[in-house]
Amino acid sequence: MTPLDRVLSSKNAVLAFGGIIALATAFTIFGNDTPLFPPPEDPTGDPATWSIDQLRRWLDLRNLHPSPTATREELLERVRLNIRRPQ
Repeated sequence: MTPLDRVLSSKNAVLAFGGIIALATAFTIFGNDTPLFPPPEDPTGDPATWSIDQLRRWLDLRNLHPSPTATREELLERVRLNIRRPQ
């Protein structure tokens, strides 16, 4: 049996590796305030220049779930009807 085989078959090595993985997982879930994948920012500017994905995201963030078959023009019209202009 080689030294590498002895290390890999050792219960202590397996437990140590499992502990490291458990600590890294716990830190990722509970240890930091920033999310691992922050949500994309709200699109800004003129909606006419937004991509289809940006139009869909804007509507989704406001619980105005667009139809999957909606065209770009339909999405743009729906955004324009629901956008709040500063007064």
